[in-house]
Amino acid sequence: MPVEHVPVLITGGSTVGLSTAVSLAQHGLRPMLVERRDGTLIHPRATGLHPSAREFFRSAGVEAQMREASAVLVNSLTKFSVTTLAGDDLSKVERVGTPPEDVVVATRRMSPTDVSPCAQDQIDRVLVAAAVERGVDVRFSTELVSLTQDESGVTATLLDRVTGERQTVRADYLVGADGSSSRVRELLGIPMEIEDRLGNPMIHILFDADLSDLVRGNEFNFCEIWHPDYEGLLLSINNKDRWVFHRSYDEDKESAADYPEERCLELIKGAIGLPDLEVKILATLPWRISAGVADAVRDGRVFLAGDAIHVIPPIGGFGMSTGIADAYNLSWKLAMVLNGHAGPGLLDTYSQERLPVADFTREQAVLRLRFMALHWDPRPEAEQERNMLRIADPLVTNSGYQYTEGAVIGARQELPSILDVEQNLDGSPGSRLPHVWVERKGEKVSTLDLAGTGFALLTGPNATGWQRAGQSVAEQTGLPLTVHRIGPDAEIDDPGNRFAAVAGIGTEGALLVRPDNFVAWRATGAHPESREQLAGVLDALLHRTA
Repeated sequence: MPVEHVPVLITGGSTVGLSTAVSLAQHGLRPMLVERRDGTLIHPRATGLHPSAREFFRSAGVEAQMREASAVLVNSLTKFSVTTLAGDDLSKVERVGTPPEDVVVATRRMSPTDVSPCAQDQIDRVLVAAAVERGVDVRFSTELVSLTQDESGVTATLLDRVTGERQTVRADYLVGADGSSSRVRELLGIPMEIEDRLGNPMIHILFDADLSDLVRGNEFNFCEIWHPDYEGLLLSINNKDRWVFHRSYDEDKESAADYPEERCLELIKGAIGLPDLEVKILATLPWRISAGVADAVRDGRVFLAGDAIHVIPPIGGFGMSTGIADAYNLSWKLAMVLNGHAGPGLLDTYSQERLPVADFTREQAVLRLRFMALHWDPRPEAEQERNMLRIADPLVTNSGYQYTEGAVIGARQELPSILDVEQNLDGSPGSRLPHVWVERKGEKVSTLDLAGTGFALLTGPNATGWQRAGQSVAEQTGLPLTVHRIGPDAEIDDPGNRFAAVAGIGTEGALLVRPDNFVAWRATGAHPESREQLAGVLDALLHRTA
């Protein structure tokens, strides 16, 4: 049987694997993605989307589809507690913002995206369609059995779970995005120490029930049910007929086997407070809050991403967005190497950048879990307590972190703030590019829209030297590099000259922005040998040798 060759083989057809596939396709590659299940999961799992995830979708050209998929939850930004859903006046219950109002306001300042949640099963359906449309070879019911690697690539044995046939695939690189019980991580022998005693085990019940009349005008994200017989957490999936009920149980007294369909129906009807409600159980899933980070994210030509690297407690909703950021980071680096624009040393920076972020995110989620009351508390006094405990603002955790080494030059080693994300997004190398609304040919765009799939050199309004340098380097090297002069009446119109100030480049400086919208390098003014300086910076960043 002939051996099929692909540039990248991705194992795992959930959000992170699909995001990796879509991003690689954006860079002109045609990866293969395999998933052992017969389709995407029907369990919504998560609904929280942080700005970094939505910004990835924007860059990948699926923002409109994601907005449509999340439209049913646009008003689901609160949490409240009731005895039963039907037994309390939902218009009068005290609500807590999810996210809090200050986070919503800050998000609208620091990101071009919106803040509404979206169910993960809907996200995956959008990503599958986008991957197939872009030429990704998506194969469900296909399982990775074994892998070997050498200096030139990875050989994988795949099993068709329908026909029982086996196939050999040869890939230049392999990405394991196959979840917390990663088969790829197991085959590589990479340890992950899991802390799994962070709370009681839970049962996750996905069900259909038409509650549209009950919640209309009083939509929510989470509803805590405090009835002594039916205690649990109700999660809205579409504010109409699809919901999830989470219930924890004492493992010394019960197990998942104690939740057959009959009992699940009883719990749901009791929690809602409508004993005659028509309910259909779609699926149940036992799970437990746990935390862990793998000892490594790479072995040779094989990489890990998402839950295969980090298991993040759900409080704060950081897990899915962190995994998408892994995909965003890794995909452009693989593409640069495979397309001949970078040396293989660039791939070493994936570990340097993403492992510290995984550790930081896990630490923050565990802190929030241990101080759960503070997580939901909107009072100023609670903010002071969170600061004393070093609990970072959620936007800092997800978007305001810093790469201190890797594919960056001149990175600072400490964050200016764990509370104010905008202090961190100041144009420093290693930080996410500051968002500023500007105009390009009369169209309102974000500075985050300017890099595309290559590097971008964003210059101040009077930085003609850097502008010429960028154009010359792009022409002579063939690197994917675009140059944008930003300022009043410049190519990118910024009437208030706000970007130059926010990015710390003045009128004659420049930012070099990576394809994942992180700042790679910054010049705060003019340079007498700007072309040579820029060429040297790019060679160093991309591990290019003469």
